Amino acid sequence: MKKVIIVESPTKAKTLSKMLGKEFKVLASKGHVVDLPEERFGISIKKGFKPYFEIIRGKKDIVDYLKKEAQDANLILLGSDPDREGEAIAYHISRILKRDDSKRVLFYEISKERVKEAIENPVEIDMNKVYSQFARRILDRIVGYSTSPLLWKVMKRGLSAGRVQTVALRLIVEREKERQKFVPEKYYEIEVIFEKDGKEFLGKLKEKLKEKDKAEEIKEKIQKIGKGIVKEIEEEEKEVFPLPPLKTSTLQQECSKRFGFSAERTMKIAQSLYEGKEIGEKVTGLITYMRTDSLRLSEYFINSSRKFIKENFGENYLPQKPNVFEKKEKFVQGAHEAIRPVNLELIPENIKEYLSEEEYKVYDLIYKRALASQGKSAVIQKKKVQIEVSEYLFESQGQKLLFDGFYKIISEKPKEVILPSLSKDEEIKILNINILEKETEPPSRYTEASLIKKLEELGIGRPSTYAPTIKTLFDREYIKRENKNLIPTELGMKTIEVLIPQFNEIFEYKFTAKMEEELDEIEEGKKEWREFLKEFYERFEREIEKFKEEMKSIKEKVEEKIEKKCPLCGKELVVKWSKYGKFVSCSGYPECKYKEKYGEIKCPVCKKGYLVKRKGKNGIFYGCSNYPDCEFTLTGEI
Repeated sequence: MKKVIIVESPTKAKTLSKMLGKEFKVLASKGHVVDLPEERFGISIKKGFKPYFEIIRGKKDIVDYLKKEAQDANLILLGSDPDREGEAIAYHISRILKRDDSKRVLFYEISKERVKEAIENPVEIDMNKVYSQFARRILDRIVGYSTSPLLWKVMKRGLSAGRVQTVALRLIVEREKERQKFVPEKYYEIEVIFEKDGKEFLGKLKEKLKEKDKAEEIKEKIQKIGKGIVKEIEEEEKEVFPLPPLKTSTLQQECSKRFGFSAERTMKIAQSLYEGKEIGEKVTGLITYMRTDSLRLSEYFINSSRKFIKENFGENYLPQKPNVFEKKEKFVQGAHEAIRPVNLELIPENIKEYLSEEEYKVYDLIYKRALASQGKSAVIQKKKVQIEVSEYLFESQGQKLLFDGFYKIISEKPKEVILPSLSKDEEIKILNINILEKETEPPSRYTEASLIKKLEELGIGRPSTYAPTIKTLFDREYIKRENKNLIPTELGMKTIEVLIPQFNEIFEYKFTAKMEEELDEIEEGKKEWREFLKEFYERFEREIEKFKEEMKSIKEKVEEKIEKKCPLCGKELVVKWSKYGKFVSCSGYPECKYKEKYGEIKCPVCKKGYLVKRKGKNGIFYGCSNYPDCEFTLTGEI
């Protein structure tokens, strides 16, 4: 009896083959085998948004191989990933094979027990999930296929717009504009070093001062006094609940903050841990499926965790009841679990030799966060002391860890600041006084971690979209990275400047989130997918037509006038975009074909960029085209 399992990844196929032996032949589709055509729209709006899927270029050999192997198979199991994309892959493969008797298996983790359980309990393909994927794919094709060519006409070929991509870029650009408008203000803080029984501790003046003279006056006054009086002592014991296990977005955020990994890199590492590693003589997946927005943990894992904590950390570290992290998020999909280790006995330190350095870091993080989520709350003593010097109040804050709880499991502890024992009305000696000159700071630029967090808060995108969305922004040169900060390029800024006034609603945050909600409703069987697309398209079509009508004026706004006349015909010269970048052209084109290199005056500071005329809040100035890498500016005429 021939039994065939078809999965997406060759690595996953290899793991399952070793695990299942000769009973099953495991094949890999290497992702999607069909999609909308590359070189045409591929959707009939008039026929109710009918998609015309075709075999992806380069995938014919794989399709032929799958057909050949399935021809004489007695059992066909479709084991693509357990999400929308995986469901659509399973659907398309079943159609290509023309095998209505094929069944769906869901591998949420790749361990011998769970794989066996999934094979013994096959299910039908979930058509609501498939329809949701259809709707998402068609929606993205409509938006991208309609808006990108408009960008090409107004700016340059090769640019792209996208339902989630453009909204993510909008966030980055709007934050940059906030920073550009921001005017920093100086202020002064006064810090005092107090001393009690040889123990030094810090106190800060509660008031922020705008004038340096006032700060100097206060410093001189309290210096003469040389001591303070304890006016108030507040103490409280605070319970710190364990951190939840990781999901896709928080895994990407943590790996970005801790290790400097991009979202794309994090997902590749997590996928390798999910699909399986050779540990000694055995092969097994190490973590559950990594694309999830759930914080749920299975009863099996909770029981295993509680047993492990009791045996390895002691009963004192075990809460009375399991910790449950409710799905307070508005946008949780499906019944997936959080990302967790498959087997708690596979302790990260013990299997380090079988993993790369990056794999070890990610596995260690996932393992400890999942296990610690079932640990006991920590207890911290917080202390706040008000010390009066003359009429000025200084505040000292301290904290002490009374019980480490889940921190012991996660191998991390909050920073302790231990204040000496103090009594009310006690005199405290002043050792030193410092005036700190500071400036108010603009809103921070987004990092990959904070951008993903913001997108999730707004309900934009899904676990599978964060990494490819950010990658596309880099690939299109809409953004660049400086340290960990995401900075829009001039091209990125200009793209948003063109798109948002014309498509403000389509690329608006709440509207994009509403689209995601409705895709979830399709998956849940609450909304019909064609009706969803019809409602969207009616609104979108109006905005496309409006853009086309205003194309000439939009193009004129994009073209930057440089107040220089064409040497051939005398008309104004303007800066335009081409696929090679910016260039200077005659505004009389195509009648006059004069053009010259853009930015002929090199920046005197960086020697790389060119001086570009800009308009700021104080009027016209010239700045380096290499901004923000070079911040040279020049006022007046050149």
